[in-house]
Amino acid sequence: MTQNNHRRSKEAGSNTTRRRFLQTATVAGTGLATGCLGVASGTGTTLTMGYQPFSAHAWEALVMKHDDDLVDRHLPDDYSLEWQSALQGSVIANRISVGKNQVGWMGDMPALVTIAQTETPASLVGLANWSHGQQCNLLIVPQDSPIEQTADIAGKSVGVTTGSCTHRYLLQVLDAEGIDVQIEDTSISTILANLREGRIAAGLGWEPSVAKSVFQDDLTRYVSTGAEYNVIDAGGIPMTDDLIENHYEAAKGIMKAELEATRIQATDHQRTLDLVQEEDDLRYFNRSSLNWGEYRPPPIVENVERLQFATDFERATEPGRLMKQTAPQFLTDQGALDAPPADDRYKPGVLDDAAAELADEVEWSPRQAGNGSSNGSAGTNVSEAMR
Repeated sequence: MTQNNHRRSKEAGSNTTRRRFLQTATVAGTGLATGCLGVASGTGTTLTMGYQPFSAHAWEALVMKHDDDLVDRHLPDDYSLEWQSALQGSVIANRISVGKNQVGWMGDMPALVTIAQTETPASLVGLANWSHGQQCNLLIVPQDSPIEQTADIAGKSVGVTTGSCTHRYLLQVLDAEGIDVQIEDTSISTILANLREGRIAAGLGWEPSVAKSVFQDDLTRYVSTGAEYNVIDAGGIPMTDDLIENHYEAAKGIMKAELEATRIQATDHQRTLDLVQEEDDLRYFNRSSLNWGEYRPPPIVENVERLQFATDFERATEPGRLMKQTAPQFLTDQGALDAPPADDRYKPGVLDDAAAELADEVEWSPRQAGNGSSNGSAGTNVSEAMR
């Protein structure tokens, strides 16, 4: 575990600390052979999908994994998917960089690092949903903590995972409040353990682990979310260029399944939770915690929905701006990237083609996704809802 201090001033020591932002997520060369597409055999090709079961914003990946028929309907006959879980997005980013994953569902920061690396070229093909800071930008403290508002963390030890949206959020909040903290860089599971043992005063995390800590384990409580600071968070779906360029029908089939899974996630809450509960990694989460993490907003911010369901970053204005402008520039300013990802690292064409073909196969519009009711209604048009 590393410790450092955040400094709002432009002193040399402070600048060095800030430039270390996300260094654990920056994809470095490994010397391994790259560019291999899954596992080829006499019966076809297996594509490896990287996903985070502990990131509720991207649970369409779990819907796809556990609803076999959904994927089988859209993949070419000689392709299959293998699902590889990861605790955080930086793990998937590294797997993509060495050719071990062809597609990944992850948070906004590791997704951008993934498409910026050049070892195994990859591009952003879609969003894994987004929120008004209600999904990843979450500040929590022990139940009996005297901390009541964000400014109260000044000078205290705060746990955060570098390489995630929570660290970006923390730095922006510290600047907004004009305060310093002692940063403890560690994993989300260790943050929660340290809060339980009183080793840190506060922590930042994402759902559903935070909801489990708050509601199921009764150990922590929410202090603030990104909604209070107008700092949104989002998920991203990077895909290797090799898959896009040389296996386009398979790439398109994956995105068709993604669109169907996102619609299920948005409109059929009970079916989504049924499929999520099949995930062995989440066996210690009760259904109520999973529901809180996905659908019910933290009980500290009024009139802000937990999650916005959208896949198309060209039409979803706010997360699109985050993924193409705000966050890349932020990462560059922090020294996590040498430069923002090039324009050709964003490839919405795969999703466009998938949506166009899917529209002829289903009775709902693939261009629609929203926080509709669980009765299966189509929801709100993304291009309209994000204006």
